[in-house]
Amino acid sequence: MQAMILAAGLGTRLWPLTLDRAKPAVPFLGQPLIRQLVRHVRRSGAERIVVNTHHQPESVVEALDESSDDARPLVAFSHEHQILGTGGAIGWAIAQGLLRRDEPLVVVNGKLFTDIDLVMALKAHLETRAAVTMVLKNNPTKAHFREVLVDGMRVVGFGEGRVPTGPAPFLFTGIHIISPEVLTGIPAQVSDTVADIYPPWIEQGRVHAHIVDGRWWEFSTLERYLGLHRQAASEGLCPDVVLSPGARVAAEASATRAVLWEGARVEAGATVRNAVVGAGVVISGGERVEDAVVVRSSLVAGAEMERGDQGFVWGDRFVVPVPQANA
Repeated sequence: MQAMILAAGLGTRLWPLTLDRAKPAVPFLGQPLIRQLVRHVRRSGAERIVVNTHHQPESVVEALDESSDDARPLVAFSHEHQILGTGGAIGWAIAQGLLRRDEPLVVVNGKLFTDIDLVMALKAHLETRAAVTMVLKNNPTKAHFREVLVDGMRVVGFGEGRVPTGPAPFLFTGIHIISPEVLTGIPAQVSDTVADIYPPWIEQGRVHAHIVDGRWWEFSTLERYLGLHRQAASEGLCPDVVLSPGARVAAEASATRAVLWEGARVEAGATVRNAVVGAGVVISGGERVEDAVVVRSSLVAGAEMERGDQGFVWGDRFVVPVPQANA
């Protein structure tokens, strides 16, 4: 199996957490998302894994270099000086010789935490001889993700979460499998697989759906990032307060539903509720943080400030309020 994990996005909706790292390098359950995703893909049998990069590429490389297992030797990186989109990313990796055109490719969005069975998805793809297989889930809450319309087991189009009748709507997981006949026609230039590459194959009835259950969590916003940590804690996957390496909470501090990144500290007498405390941030005694993300103000000062009005400076920190939301 060959696989590509898409990690080149700007991560704008997770700002300011993505000021110093790519979204797939953001920690979940104390480890970078990309590390856990590579491990899952590897355990599914991938012998070749390509990760594309653009924004803060070194954060993705470092997240895998620091891995304690043997996932890193299988990974090659495809850097994009400009974002090429899902189609262009694949075409560019092929042009560099990192991927092959003569075998199916499993493509996975890099901002996921999932236990979806990739082996079964590939098996279904090979059995149906589809040109493309899109891995889908039910979307009963009409959550705002790309919606795929399915008739039988064939993908017939895309909706916007407002489909009253007709083909059944499903949520696209960001996992798809592409056959060699499609890979051959993907150029190494800006393109989107769903918008630019797949439509002719959909018209031919050659794009199939593989419907799955299983855990699928997508980290696209600050609300979801905090909400999914709460959900993980409720399912027993992590404690109520999640600590990355080097983070600590003093015994005399009060912390609930909190996520502390590497080197963050909550000192005695401080209170943290439903919040992310960014790398190296210190919450001192008597200070209170609730429903917010806190990062070092130096990160924001050195970045583009078009989103600076979403938060405020608090000493040597920058705070972005986060309304409570369910995952």
